[in-house]
Amino acid sequence: MIIPRETESGRQVGVTPRAFGRSPARRHPRLAAAVTMVCAVAVVGTAHHGTAPVGATAASRHNRPALPWVSRAHRPAGAPRAARAVARTHTTALTGATAASSWHRSGLPWASGAYLPADTPAAAAAFGAWRQRPLDIAEVWLNRSTWASITDPAWLYPRWRRSPYTLVVTVPMLPTNVPRVSIQACAVGAYNAHWRQFGRVIRSYGLGTSIIRLGWEFNGKWYPWAATDPTAWAECWRQAVTSARSTAPQLRWDWNVNRGVSSALANPIRAYPGNDYVSMIGIDSYDQWPSVASAGGWQRQVNGKQGLNYWLAFAKTHGKKLSVPEWGSLRYGRSAGRDDPQYIRDMRAFFAANARYIAFEAIFQGSIGNYDAGHTMPKAAQAYQAGFLSARHQPGARPPLKPRADRKAQRKLTGKHSAS
Repeated sequence: MIIPRETESGRQVGVTPRAFGRSPARRHPRLAAAVTMVCAVAVVGTAHHGTAPVGATAASRHNRPALPWVSRAHRPAGAPRAARAVARTHTTALTGATAASSWHRSGLPWASGAYLPADTPAAAAAFGAWRQRPLDIAEVWLNRSTWASITDPAWLYPRWRRSPYTLVVTVPMLPTNVPRVSIQACAVGAYNAHWRQFGRVIRSYGLGTSIIRLGWEFNGKWYPWAATDPTAWAECWRQAVTSARSTAPQLRWDWNVNRGVSSALANPIRAYPGNDYVSMIGIDSYDQWPSVASAGGWQRQVNGKQGLNYWLAFAKTHGKKLSVPEWGSLRYGRSAGRDDPQYIRDMRAFFAANARYIAFEAIFQGSIGNYDAGHTMPKAAQAYQAGFLSARHQPGARPPLKPRADRKAQRKLTGKHSAS
């Protein structure tokens, strides 16, 4: 999804693209949906834990689409056997470490986080204090104008050095202001030196175990790395990951689609680079195309074509966990769900029911309507906060950890958010 962001990263403004069943989205910078991502999760009664993907109702489990990729093997063609073995060992170690962790600073059975426009640990601590559960994940976005802004974001990394958060870094696959760059050139290794530098720099700041969302939402046409040539795109991914691993071997790699059948690549699995090069499967899923408030909206989000359950099943088949790096409510725009607490409750139910298979989720807080800026979507905000307060009573949840920084942020916010 393209969303307006007012930070140093200089990201572009656009309009939210479509999911399945809609005409391809067009970019309209002036009409961009000013996005107010509101946060996850309210009480939906007792969460049901099970091995099958779970949606809002029991009936939804019997309505999943066919999974044509279950029997397919995704191995990089022509990759040397020794290189594949090294990558396989690396991936197994990372996924095993993830699976071994059953709880987090938040006290939740999955890692929970947010994108916050300030891009600072202080903002993350304040947001965690507001919801009364610390964040596990801090999601940040790199400037995508040049190779230097991608490989060496000196404005960003120093802030997060030695912070208690796992950093999720949203990384462009190509710079936007460099002429004649292409996925095809990437696929033959033309940019490998840049990706080695990327790994070297992020590791130098003590962030070498971060999660990397490389070339996110590649199945849509709204970013220059759209996978219109899926074979080249998958090889580009393998080149980038292999190069970055040579200098930062513990980075984790999130292969991140947009929910629904999107405009650049109807079947994103054609661009899957192989299990050895992927740490987790990601899906961005906002309350739009369709909204929960529309007829059958939640069932279409969770069980429709390439919906949440489709990608959860794909992740499980490939021995991966599912991430939801971007989700939240949209204040306005075509098909936007606006201030709807039911969407928050539905997403919370999905996370709770599938907690053992969730790598992380990150609620998106846009530049307009953050919680400390007037509660522009108060119903959804209240549902999110209520969900985290009640989460301590959910199966698998534990009391949140209370580091000193979080306690200080809570004292500062006492009273300011007391009416929420």
